[in-house]
Amino acid sequence: MRPLIFDIQRFSIHDGPGIRSVVFFKGCNLECPWCQNPESIALKQEIAYYPDKCTDNNDCMEMCSQRAISYNKGLQIDREVCATCNQCTVDCLSGAIRVIGKEYSITEVMEEVLRDADYYETSGGGVTFSGGEPTLHIDFIYELLLQCRKHGIHTNIETNGHFAWEKFQKILPLLDLIYFDIKIADTGLHKQFLKQSNEKILFNIQKLVEANAPVEFRIPLIPEYTANEENLSAIISLLKQNGVKKIHLLPYHAMGEAKAEKVCSPLPKLGFQPFKEESLQHFQRLFVNENIQPVLFR
Repeated sequence: MRPLIFDIQRFSIHDGPGIRSVVFFKGCNLECPWCQNPESIALKQEIAYYPDKCTDNNDCMEMCSQRAISYNKGLQIDREVCATCNQCTVDCLSGAIRVIGKEYSITEVMEEVLRDADYYETSGGGVTFSGGEPTLHIDFIYELLLQCRKHGIHTNIETNGHFAWEKFQKILPLLDLIYFDIKIADTGLHKQFLKQSNEKILFNIQKLVEANAPVEFRIPLIPEYTANEENLSAIISLLKQNGVKKIHLLPYHAMGEAKAEKVCSPLPKLGFQPFKEESLQHFQRLFVNENIQPVLFR
């Protein structure tokens, strides 16, 4: 019951209504090539290196008992040798080397969350559980939700939808909002690109709609992966079959690629350019023409 959390972001205005605190859990069960938080994918702690902060004093090399750190035209960390003992992060006064992921108790998370309780109340905000994939930590989130309900805090969860419905039912009555990503409609392509079938996701869409759950569906618009006519048409059909009348559109940005380098993530460098305005308008029209309201998040 002490999962790894890699960030608790305060004063967020993009992860639900009002001013929010976002709790980012480590670990994900999909491998999206465009992941915005590549440091969240692994369930274990990782060492991140920020070369722009490095002062080149080499103290970290001397402190590394595994000899995993070397210097060759810049600091090099041998990830296969690194034991994640974190001693190098303790001795790095510049913050160039950091550990990603810290164990939290329920009490510790709530202490952070409650610091901004006044802002939640005045803005209609609350707490959002994100990641990674927060549903990997259902029991922990259940306890957090009970505490949030006790303190009258609005709750949201951001999920990729790849969860066991039987387990998710435990937390559903305690959620005020659910942000649910729909990425690729075709099962074969979903497994090819994201390393998992979308059968659970499709099932959970239907179950949430049938349960009249407070769910809002979202599509990340990624060139060559999700933002093409065939995939969007298939998603539109899926939404219509389930009576969904609104969709969030999340345009691609390359923020995750820079972060991937810090943890030496195997994710590819896509190198895509952000969509031009006319392309975004075209995507919106596809949904408008089918009587589905698109909400564009920039």
